[in-house]
Amino acid sequence: MSRRSILTIIVWVFGLLLLFIAFFASALGLDRDTGWGRVRVAALVVGLVITFGAIYSYLFADRLASLLQAPGTFLQHIPAVTRTLRGRGFNKASRLWHAYRFTLPLLVVVIVLYVWFVSAGTWTTWISPTRYYADLARGFERGHLYLPTKVDPHLLALSDPYDPANRGNVEAPLDITFYKGKYYLYWGPVPALVLAVVQFILPGRVGDLFLVFSFVCGIFLSQCFLLIVAWDRFFSTSPKWLLAVSILLAGLAGPTTFMLDHVNSARIYEAAITGGQFFLIAGLVVLLSAPNGFFSGWWLALTGLLWALAIGTRLTLIAPIGVMAIIITYQILRSKNSLFSKVARSISLGLSLALGLACLGWYNWARFGSVTETGYYYQLAGPYLQKYYSILFHPVYFLQNLYNYLLHPFQVNSQFPFIHPTYGRVDALFPTYSLPGIYSAQVITGILFTAPFAVFAFIPLALTVHDHFQRRRLPEPIVEERADELSTTTLLLGTAVLFAFLMLLFFFWAGMRYSEDFMPALMILSAISFWQGYQVLAQHVNWIRLYTIAGVVLASMSILISMLTALSVNNARFVLTRVFGFP
Repeated sequence: MSRRSILTIIVWVFGLLLLFIAFFASALGLDRDTGWGRVRVAALVVGLVITFGAIYSYLFADRLASLLQAPGTFLQHIPAVTRTLRGRGFNKASRLWHAYRFTLPLLVVVIVLYVWFVSAGTWTTWISPTRYYADLARGFERGHLYLPTKVDPHLLALSDPYDPANRGNVEAPLDITFYKGKYYLYWGPVPALVLAVVQFILPGRVGDLFLVFSFVCGIFLSQCFLLIVAWDRFFSTSPKWLLAVSILLAGLAGPTTFMLDHVNSARIYEAAITGGQFFLIAGLVVLLSAPNGFFSGWWLALTGLLWALAIGTRLTLIAPIGVMAIIITYQILRSKNSLFSKVARSISLGLSLALGLACLGWYNWARFGSVTETGYYYQLAGPYLQKYYSILFHPVYFLQNLYNYLLHPFQVNSQFPFIHPTYGRVDALFPTYSLPGIYSAQVITGILFTAPFAVFAFIPLALTVHDHFQRRRLPEPIVEERADELSTTTLLLGTAVLFAFLMLLFFFWAGMRYSEDFMPALMILSAISFWQGYQVLAQHVNWIRLYTIAGVVLASMSILISMLTALSVNNARFVLTRVFGFP
């Protein structure tokens, strides 16, 4: 049986499954209403289309192929289109699409799972717990920088509203900045600027949950594109299942699905984190996939713009982005290009970042009279931030956060989903030091438990140490001229991970969502490193088998544990409980 026939049968069975669900949703406990609602009707229509489409494609495959090729044949006879098609960037994108379109079903599966998680298993009910960015966007539309939210007069009358003990029963939004009688956001303004455009087209307040979902999808698609580009450039002769596993890993391992929860997550906190990561990873995609090679022309300017947007969304990303910019500038200056080219390229990246930082500085100055004040000092937080402001970032938290982010375990019990995260440890690990009273940790599980596949991220470092003591022959197809490009790729990814992680280790608050500050880059780095190790061991039959088994096991564990951890806090678990009868 041919591969096409097998794929057709799989699609046909999937269509039949949708039809079965549509007809028997009530009996399966998926729909409490015995009538035909919009979701059941949609499932019926989609199921019919898929079922008959699969049958048609099997019986009339040649006719269908000619129909699909007809629009392309027509467009190729248009001169303007022909000139565009000859462009190097378009040719590369077209070739990548044809070579790696087998990954498309994986992208669809992951995004469908995102929809299921963010809707708590209902598919259509999306409840956003906060709408702060939409409120700020309305403020922008009205020509001011504060939230158009009425302030409680009792709050205005307090001598020190920042002390939680003084606020008592006064109505005030939690974690919002309060300054001179107005509410502000200390989170970066970029998502609100995006919403100001969106809400101009689509009236109504877009909840922060929708931003989280959009940014998470953007992060995943950017990760996939970067993985495909790296695979095509350095590892195209390796088995393609390695790429497929890596794509699933990028989308489903780590705190991503954990954050898609309308009860405990998917709020403005998660919107700022995922927004910053989207712009950071998108900048890496532009930088490393430029048609004319690394660090070329306008692509550097676009990278700088995206990274400026990342900082304007999540200020703590200034550390990893700043170090990456220094590394890129150093690489440009040591290249063999002309002096003019070196200066032009350095300016292309630096100018975009400088303009972004200048805009952010003006935004802070216009609100609080200081270019460095984001409003965090004036936050109406649960703890008394102003009392501990000088030690919100401090080395005393380093060991405690290191434990919580890496080694804090989950709890296992007999109740589905069997794995449940617990609150991080807040008492000092060792008696040799004490933690300030403000230190706190939310629900968190260490990376080595939720994403053990991340251990492969150390392979480039191990190979570098090995090369230092013993000259190693570069594996095919990583020939000498591309070795520097691969090293640069892993160096930039490692920098994005390391410096974002270091920022968290000095912060007074630990939480699962903060892991997303470095997890997207870490998953890409781990996947590329795993491929690199696979090529090094490819000639050693016994070792490559053990290595492959270890990789598959750790990848499977990373995906499964991350999904179960997400289910433990998401109401979607009740859907599975009804269907499968879990206790």
